[in-house]
Amino acid sequence: MSPKTAIVILDPYNDFLHPEGKLYHLLAESIKDTDTITHLKDLVTTARKHKIPIYYGLHQQCRPGFLAGWLHPTASQQSQLEHKAFEEGSWGVEFFEGLEPSLENGDVVVSKHWGSSSFQNTDLDHQLKQREITHLVMAGLTANTCLESTARYAYELSYNITLLKDATAGFSTPQKDAATELVWPLFSNRVLTVDGWKASLEEGSNKK
Repeated sequence: MSPKTAIVILDPYNDFLHPEGKLYHLLAESIKDTDTITHLKDLVTTARKHKIPIYYGLHQQCRPGFLAGWLHPTASQQSQLEHKAFEEGSWGVEFFEGLEPSLENGDVVVSKHWGSSSFQNTDLDHQLKQREITHLVMAGLTANTCLESTARYAYELSYNITLLKDATAGFSTPQKDAATELVWPLFSNRVLTVDGWKASLEEGSNKK
């Protein structure tokens, strides 16, 4: 494993991952089929063990004045406003238990994204380049929207990309599988399971 590696986790909000979250019902099938939460927690635990920093890319939060005066909001942004998803100050925008950032681990919560990519109109690239990070291990939500969009943007910026196909979920299992099996290999350096990535860490340690 390169010493210039970081984890990037997208949108580990209660609203997505907790059964009482506002958007959980949209992901429930895929979360169950993939055992997403177990694998995300395993990823975080492994990152802590190996002192690999985690960068958290989070969606903008709905609040008074959200989209006020906007003439060209996307359908997704309009839906977020209508349903008050990811509402600022709510339990729904707290980190899912076990996935919280740790300052002691060097974790960074970057500025929030408006669309799908956590690079577009945020400080993620700046934060990574300040620490000369070149290799990204990426997971989170959702497989075929924000995670894929962020990974594609990383590809355009010449990062080395590993995507973890069991630490994610989609709005259906077929959508998630289409992303992880058909689309992700087109622009990532590696598509692995969390166990596969952990094995690669051990292989790297043994070579030293």
